[in-house]
Amino acid sequence: MSAQMHLGIDVGTTATKAVVFDCDGTVHAQESVHSAVVHSKAGWSSQTMSGVWDTVVKTLRSICEQVSPELISSIGVCGQGDGLWLLDENCHPIRNAILWNDQRANDYVRSWMDDGTSDRLSKTCRTAIWAGSSAAIFRWLKDNEPENAMRARHALCCKDWINFKLTGELTTDFSDASIPFLDLESRAFVADAFEMLGVQELHACLPEPQSATTLNGRMTAQAALETGLLAGTPVAVGCIDLASMVSGMGLDKTGDICLVLGTTGVVAAVVDPEPFTTPPAGATLVHPYQENWIKVLAPLSGASALDWFTSMDEGNFGGKNSKETAERLNGMAAGVPPGANGVMFLPFLTGERAPFVAPHATASFLGITASTSQADMARAVMEGVALSLRHCFEATGLENPGQVFLTGGGARNQLWCDIIASVMNTRIVASDASDHGVWGVAIIGAKAAGLVEAHWPPVRVETTRSHKPDPSHVARYESLYSAYEKCVASSAVLWDAGRDRHATGGH
Repeated sequence: MSAQMHLGIDVGTTATKAVVFDCDGTVHAQESVHSAVVHSKAGWSSQTMSGVWDTVVKTLRSICEQVSPELISSIGVCGQGDGLWLLDENCHPIRNAILWNDQRANDYVRSWMDDGTSDRLSKTCRTAIWAGSSAAIFRWLKDNEPENAMRARHALCCKDWINFKLTGELTTDFSDASIPFLDLESRAFVADAFEMLGVQELHACLPEPQSATTLNGRMTAQAALETGLLAGTPVAVGCIDLASMVSGMGLDKTGDICLVLGTTGVVAAVVDPEPFTTPPAGATLVHPYQENWIKVLAPLSGASALDWFTSMDEGNFGGKNSKETAERLNGMAAGVPPGANGVMFLPFLTGERAPFVAPHATASFLGITASTSQADMARAVMEGVALSLRHCFEATGLENPGQVFLTGGGARNQLWCDIIASVMNTRIVASDASDHGVWGVAIIGAKAAGLVEAHWPPVRVETTRSHKPDPSHVARYESLYSAYEKCVASSAVLWDAGRDRHATGGH
C-alpha cells in the first residue's frame, strides 16, 4: 500500500493541474499548464477541445518525469462544470467547447425567467438556469449554428471529454449531470425538462449519469503513448470541480459550509435532500459520496474581478506573477479604511447567476467623488466580491456556523481573507494549499480502483490560517452590506435599460 500513489487531474478554465498523492495526502509530483480561453466576441467564452486535451498531455508528461508511472495506481479527473462539449458520430469535436461563463444565450435565459419556465424547471433540478448551462447554449446553437446542432451525437462536460480521451469511454457523473435536466430525487433525466427548453435533441446525446466513484475505464494504449502513463491504469468517472473540492475538504455532514475563491466565488453547503418548496437561488448538486446534496451559490465574479481591476493599470499592478500582483494590490488597499471611503463596487462583470440570475447585469462603482483614489477603488473591488459572497450565504437560509473553510487561489490573499471574515462576521479558516479539488478527485480515483475504504476517504493533515472578524470593522460592514443589497435591487432598472439599448442597436 505504501508504494501506491494516486493521480488527481483538475481541468480548470485557465489551467490544468495534476498532482500525485499518497493516501496520507503527501505530494510526490505536481504540474500546472496554462489553458487558453477564446473570446471571439464580447461576452463569448470558448476553448478548443484539442487544446484542452493538449494541456492535460503536457501536464501528465511532466508528472511522469517526476515520479515513475508504475507507482501511479489510480486516476481521478475533475473539471470546470456546465458549458457544452459536443462530439459528432465519430466522437470528434464539432466545434470549440462553449464554456460555463459564456453569455451568448442571455436572451433565452431571460425569456425563460419572464415566462416562468425557469421556475418550473427548478422543481426537479433545484437549480436556477443560467446562460452557461448546456441547455441554454444548445438552444442558442440550434438557432444560430443549426448544422452543428444537427451533427451533435454526444454532449459532455469538460472532465467527461478528458476521461474519453484517457479511456475511450463516454460517461458522466451525477454532479455534472445535476444541471439542469436531472431530477435530484430520482437521479434520472426528466424528458419534460428537455421539451420545456426546446432542446429535445440533447436528451439522446447525454450519457446516463453514474456515481463519481464508479470506474470509468482504463487508460488506453494510445493515451498511454501520448501522456507517458501506463496503459490499463484505472480511471474514475470523477466529478465537477466544486464537488471534488467539497470532498477534498472532508465536508459530508449536513450544515458543512465552505467558500471558494477561484476565478468565480462559491458558497457551498451540504444539505439533506428536501422537498421542493420555492424556486431556489443558485444550483444544487449531488454529493460525490453521500446521499446528501450540495447547495451551490456561485457568483460569476471572484478572483476574476481583481484580475480585471489590476489588468487596467499594469504600471502599478503589473508583476512577474500573480503573487506579486496581489502584493501590489494589497499594499494599496490595506491603507484604506473599511468601506473604501464611501466607494462601493458591484462585481457583475459578466452578468450574474447567484444569488440571483441576471444575464444582463453589469458591474459598477458607486460613490466616486473628485477625491476618490485608485486605492479606494482597489479596496472597493475586494469588498465587493466579499459582499457578493455574503449575499449568496444569506440566500442559503442557513445559520451562520461561526467558522467557514475557505479554499481556492484567493485563499492565499490574507488581506482579502480578513475582509471576508469581517464582512461575513465569521471566522475564516484558510489554507495556502488551494489544491483540495485535485486531492479530492485523486481519492475518488483511488476509491474507483478499490484502493481505499468505501465509506469515506482519508483526510490529510494540513496547515491552516484563522482569520477572525475585526470587531471595529464588523459594524461598518453591516451598514455597507445593507446598502449593497439596496443598490443591487435598484440596479435592475439600469440593467434592463442597457439590455433594451443593446437589442435595438442603441449606443
